[in-house]
Amino acid sequence: MQRFYKAAITCAAYAVMAASAMAASAPGLKTPEQIIDFAESKTAAYKSWTADYAQSMSMFGSRMEVNGSVAQKPPHRVWMQLDMPVMGQHSQMTMVMGPDGVMWQIMKMGTQQQIMKMDMNKLGSNALAQAGVQGNPLDQFDPAKQLETTRGMCDFNVAAATELDGQPMYVLEGTFKQAALTNQQVATIAAMVGKTRVYIGQTDGFVHRLEQYDKSRTNLVMAMEFKNLKFNQAVPDSTFVYQPPAGAQVVDLAQMMSQPPTPPPSHGGDVAVPSAPPPAGK
Repeated sequence: MQRFYKAAITCAAYAVMAASAMAASAPGLKTPEQIIDFAESKTAAYKSWTADYAQSMSMFGSRMEVNGSVAQKPPHRVWMQLDMPVMGQHSQMTMVMGPDGVMWQIMKMGTQQQIMKMDMNKLGSNALAQAGVQGNPLDQFDPAKQLETTRGMCDFNVAAATELDGQPMYVLEGTFKQAALTNQQVATIAAMVGKTRVYIGQTDGFVHRLEQYDKSRTNLVMAMEFKNLKFNQAVPDSTFVYQPPAGAQVVDLAQMMSQPPTPPPSHGGDVAVPSAPPPAGK
């Protein structure tokens, strides 16, 4: 169940970043390149966006429903709150990131609460490489930069247009490029996902729905939607500020990632030497 929960959080985070990156606004676009080029231009103009968020996942023989809200002020201010069941209990995950580059994650499950902190400015190059992050980690939350990343991660084709929530939609279908699989998080998703389908509004140019299918490319394993989208609204800066309660225990993820791995304990100075494999046929 913990593996399922981690996969859900990973997919949700990537879905939110992809949505903020792939906004387009022009009718009659014919190719993925045209849509993504317009997306980059439109994304750069957004001052803020908010939406209700819904996601369903079917993995490892389990099904999960996630609902919540998202607010973003590009490039680096993000607020997201998700409600989901974990181990039979209602849980709530809140993520807050401000212009200082510090990302907070607050996980509440029943009467328990865990607070995690990651200062993106303190992540060393080795830790970033191990996590599969290239370049400035803050760019992972910059819609314009994330658009470049999305273009490099997936090969897209334009599928037949459709209508969703009363609005015509561009539909892109994509698969992960082999070169993108060097990123550990992307490789984790790609091991389960064979095709991604994205629905982009032809009027407002935003991602309204994203679907991911299994390796057979026929069975839906994840679907997410943004509804009640609002653009360039006055979102208070206080939305992107978090202060943990006095005396609360905080897990510093950046510190953990920057620490060298602990060597295995020695026994009396002896070094264990692995035995040779048995001869063939034995």
